Amino acid sequence: MATEFAPYSEPETRSPKEAQIVEAARRLFLEQGYEITSMDAIAAEANVSKRTVYNHFRSKELLFVEVMEGMCAQFGVGDREAIDPADAPERYLCSVAKFLLSKVLDPRMHSVTRTIAAESASFPEMGQRFWAIGPGKLVQEVTEYLARQHEAGALSVPDPRLSAGMFQSMVAGPIFLPTLFTGEAPYTEADRDRIAREATRMFLAAHRPTQG
Repeated sequence: MATEFAPYSEPETRSPKEAQIVEAARRLFLEQGYEITSMDAIAAEANVSKRTVYNHFRSKELLFVEVMEGMCAQFGVGDREAIDPADAPERYLCSVAKFLLSKVLDPRMHSVTRTIAAESASFPEMGQRFWAIGPGKLVQEVTEYLARQHEAGALSVPDPRLSAGMFQSMVAGPIFLPTLFTGEAPYTEADRDRIAREATRMFLAAHRPTQG
């Protein structure tokens, strides 16, 4: 039996049997990777016949893409409603940091990241997709926000794209890399607000307009 992961919400159009197969495949792909996981193992994990799996998914490759697409899309799900582009810099950046940390601290996202990285040679589009709808999209939103703040004179951000990437790294860096390589997070959800506030404070201190 694979490691238990809390299931993500499935599309309402997915049948119960199909959702059962996808959830079983998700658990096995995240724990074992694409190559080791077989359709026989997925069928056994889902408690269905191998024929039933193939009736819903023509190949392991298509099933893998289906699973990873669904999990990639989950990066954008969560408390994004707290991120208001009309907010002042301190509030906006702190909200972005908290959202990003909610993903970085989620063990499921660690598993997705490792799986996509491990299979990037065979499925390069997965990495591109994950970046485009997840971290990359967030960086682009922060870039556009910083550009507006620079134009308004509220912040000094001559290179918004670089600064947005640095802010993302400042927030995620202390957690993401140690967790990715060791499997253990040096911080927990209890530290989220403190990390978000400190990252925001340091970023704003470096980007306040020069007086005079």
